[in-house]
Amino acid sequence: MKRILAILLTALCLVAPIFAQAQLETSTTNEDLRIVSLAPNVTEIIYALGAGDELVGRTDYCNYPEQALDVPSIGTLWEPNLELVVSLEPTIAIASSIVDPSFIESLNKAGIKAVQILKEESLDGTFELIQEVGDAVGRTSEAKELVAGMKDRIDAVTEITSKIPEDQKKSAVYIISWGDWGDFAAIGDTYLEGVLEAAGAVNAAKDATSWSISKELLISQDPDVVILPRYSYSDSQSDILAFTTTEPYSKLGASVNSHVYAINGDAAERQGVRTADTIEEIAKLLYPELF
Repeated sequence: MKRILAILLTALCLVAPIFAQAQLETSTTNEDLRIVSLAPNVTEIIYALGAGDELVGRTDYCNYPEQALDVPSIGTLWEPNLELVVSLEPTIAIASSIVDPSFIESLNKAGIKAVQILKEESLDGTFELIQEVGDAVGRTSEAKELVAGMKDRIDAVTEITSKIPEDQKKSAVYIISWGDWGDFAAIGDTYLEGVLEAAGAVNAAKDATSWSISKELLISQDPDVVILPRYSYSDSQSDILAFTTTEPYSKLGASVNSHVYAINGDAAERQGVRTADTIEEIAKLLYPELF
């Protein structure tokens, strides 16, 4: 399996989803608001806040919710088209960290407010991210309500998983990509570490580095559960079959015991509004008897 694009997009969404400016100015009115989103998780937040009608531009990778596909694309995460962005006449652009500083400067010179936000790779960072996007687009109260609902759902999961004795918690690994080109997983200093922990899992890739987990470490950890990403362009059943029948992955207890699962990769890898969905989904896979 050679999902190099998936690896890059995951790193971009999780390592530094948004870059921070010193101060955000809060939009005080939604009148004439025109938003360009330069990150998939920002696009999802905008729709969840009820500001989707104000979205006039998004990246090629902003594919959720479905109505976002009707919004004009301004290019890739790496190379947004400045002329196209300007032609959309946005009043605000919310940019990802990988946008070149000169692009942000050009937006500002064109009279377009460019907002960049950096938040910690954690559940708390996710909530702060949502709140600041809400503040930036004049949806402060909606963001507070959205965050509160997410926290309630996550708390409901952790209330159950926190009661599981540490020596009885299942180990799990979220595999981003595997095969001849290398094995990549959600390691200990990523946002997904917090997601796995909230779901009651012990991250088997916690001690790996640089998103890379060696085959030797994976075999030695022998996680109880292996989680693979499922994307719109992939066949999860074929991916599971390939993983569980390819050495050395076929030797893992999870492969032998049919505990290799696929979950929505976009929802899992984007620090944003579907975080609670992912935690609930993983918890149900790990402890079906409890959920």
